[in-house]
Amino acid sequence: MIQMEESAVVKIGLCQTATVEWDVEGNFRRVLEDITTAAGQGAELIITPECVLNGYAGPGLSDWKTRFPATTEPLQGDYLSQVCERVKSLQVEVVFGFAECGESGTFHNTAVLIDRNGAIVWAYRKMHCRPFESAEHDGLFTPGDRFFVSDQTYSGGNLRVGAMICFDREIVESVRCLRGLNAEFIACPLATNTYPLTGASNSHGQKADNELITRARAAENEVFIAVVNHAGRFNGGSYIVGPLGETICQMGSGPEVRTVALPLGVTRSLHHDPLGWMAWGHRRPSDYAPYLGGSHERH
Repeated sequence: MIQMEESAVVKIGLCQTATVEWDVEGNFRRVLEDITTAAGQGAELIITPECVLNGYAGPGLSDWKTRFPATTEPLQGDYLSQVCERVKSLQVEVVFGFAECGESGTFHNTAVLIDRNGAIVWAYRKMHCRPFESAEHDGLFTPGDRFFVSDQTYSGGNLRVGAMICFDREIVESVRCLRGLNAEFIACPLATNTYPLTGASNSHGQKADNELITRARAAENEVFIAVVNHAGRFNGGSYIVGPLGETICQMGSGPEVRTVALPLGVTRSLHHDPLGWMAWGHRRPSDYAPYLGGSHERH
């Protein structure tokens, strides 16, 4: 566990909101309450689950494709505008996950960063969607094509903040790209069941689960990753892992809001020596191009 200096921390709020499929109004009310609670705990940067407004409703239900559009929200939509207003009134920042109604009838699995002025800094659209999600296959989400990282200012100093969403973790390039943009902290809204971060084996066998993968992504890229899940709709277990792959916290299964102080200087000290801990400076990108240049056919 990294020792934290109280004078140089950023306080991260994890909103493990209780959600119900399709209950947009109820989910909106609950997540707004959780954001307010996190602000009351002193959180400066607050994270919600993936598609929190509709409870990640959809796949597996016979009528989901007809019901789904009514539960999506444009960037200038009423619910999101109210979230922005609340964020401004609380003087915090929020990474908010929701199902976005985009241009030309497209839908995106989106996470926006809302600053303390209530303005949207960026809108990250989930780049890697499983077949049941993706409009390229059996789903409705059009994948995004761009990562974002921005320099945000908190009471302890500046922090380079980016985002990914759920399945993005399982694609090595996701966190690699964010690290290439000099990310220090990555928010990861989630909508799936989680497993314990600790213990000799996970609860569903001896395979590498998402939690182990997230720890590896954090360590190999020397970043903090905060994963925030639903309660009720999914089994909670939200967590933060650090740039050494260490477990910082993991929540239980029920609805909860937790605020955690993270040391701002840790990633910066690691990134300052690119030939050190995980040897970012030893990479040879031009030599990888023939293998990873995107010339191979996607399936």
